Amino acid sequence: MKVLQEGPLADILNRFMDLILLNVLWFVCSLPVFTAGASTCALYDVTIRYALHESPPVIHTFFQTFRRCFKKGTALFFIFFGAGLFLAADLWCAFQWNTRFRFLTVVVILAAAYFYLAVLTHVFPVLMYFDTGVKESIQKAFFLSMSNGVFTVFIMVLNVLPLLLVLMRPVYFGQILFFYFVIGFSVIALLASMHLIRLFDPERVKEAEKLEEELRQLRDSEGPQ
Repeated sequence: MKVLQEGPLADILNRFMDLILLNVLWFVCSLPVFTAGASTCALYDVTIRYALHESPPVIHTFFQTFRRCFKKGTALFFIFFGAGLFLAADLWCAFQWNTRFRFLTVVVILAAAYFYLAVLTHVFPVLMYFDTGVKESIQKAFFLSMSNGVFTVFIMVLNVLPLLLVLMRPVYFGQILFFYFVIGFSVIALLASMHLIRLFDPERVKEAEKLEEELRQLRDSEGPQ
């Protein structure tokens, strides 16, 4: 979606408007809830391309990936939705138990929740990028997230940030909701994609950065006309 045609300011404004459009597409296509998996795959397809300095057509790319990942993305959504409910129920029960082992039980459940969130924040980008099966996507997301160290924590924090903000500043609930409805989720995906693509395909990142540097030098050498 081109707002301006040339110049650094035009690039910034065009990308900003694309992120708004992408955010709205993700939000609307996630409204049936069970489609959130495919919608998230489509979201990351666009933002990973942005991280590679590409400028894909947002609507075409989004719906193309949405259709391609619909079945497997929906299956993953139900798997992780069910697992999340199970962990939440376990944690609630653990807090209700009045036994001397309650603290240990809570620690074990929280440890399981960490692995759950680590895989959850990687599995949809993995499915989109590698086009693997459901089981293979979960396995690959687990091993990639475990090899990711502190960056896995960074990506997890990015994804739970809306909830953290609401819990810490409930008085600003309306403003937070408005920001994430307009552009927040696509920004989170873009920030996560900047690291995920380095994890998924470091050679492709090097090639993209080399090409971008060559294009920048070419623009600088041409100068203003």
